[in-house]
Amino acid sequence: MTMSVSSSSHTLSNSRGMRVQVNPHDASLQAWWAPDRYGRLADVLEHAMAAPAAETPGARWQCEAVSDAGLELRLAQDGLCVRLRYRLEDNGGLHIDCEAVAIAPARIGLAAPAFNLHGGGMVADHVLRLAADHYLQAAAVTEVAGSAFDFRQPAPLGARLAWPGAQPAGTVGFDHGFCLAGDGLLREAARVADPASGRELRFFTTQPRLRLQSDQHRFSLATEALELPCGAAARHTFVYRLGVQDIDAFDISESVSLSLNK
Repeated sequence: MTMSVSSSSHTLSNSRGMRVQVNPHDASLQAWWAPDRYGRLADVLEHAMAAPAAETPGARWQCEAVSDAGLELRLAQDGLCVRLRYRLEDNGGLHIDCEAVAIAPARIGLAAPAFNLHGGGMVADHVLRLAADHYLQAAAVTEVAGSAFDFRQPAPLGARLAWPGAQPAGTVGFDHGFCLAGDGLLREAARVADPASGRELRFFTTQPRLRLQSDQHRFSLATEALELPCGAAARHTFVYRLGVQDIDAFDISESVSLSLNK
């Protein structure tokens, strides 16, 4: 694994030809070049939906360490100290470890990159599976069974958006929180596959909740913000793992059109 350095970004790379650009100033992901089933590279990141890495006005990250193995960033501001470590592995997994300590009450939201696994066009045919039995509706926790939000079996995003009640008035996609199954250890929370390119994204987290956001051209799997009282410390690990999947091996519960609907 090697890393190149520029004035505006750090680029991680692995033996599979993947490249991930990290902005060292705001801790966001700028680009992720990944191969499809034929080995063709495309940038699978979109940028209009990405949330800020820290919910602190004027936050600016500092590089603590740069090596062939990864990147380490640090933020110390307004009573909050955060350390982020990035590591891109040969299996396509980008590991992000976050450690935070609050001298005063603080809230930090981790970076939420927005993806289009085809590298452009629509994401309606992207197939999603979520390890979630409940979703958040207003302030209520509701069972997903029988609703458009039941992704326990893989289903296309576009098909589910056509269900009654899937989209609040004035929206064009998903923007909902989900309660994840699991005990707080690092585990797979979501999987998204693109039938056209064969790319598959697996998302792992230690958090109990995630937020799914989508529109016509991108989707985002965001970790829950960390709420830290004075004197508290927290650690959170999450992984985005990109690979290639045979769509016939993905047990899809609803029909998928292979058109890109560009």
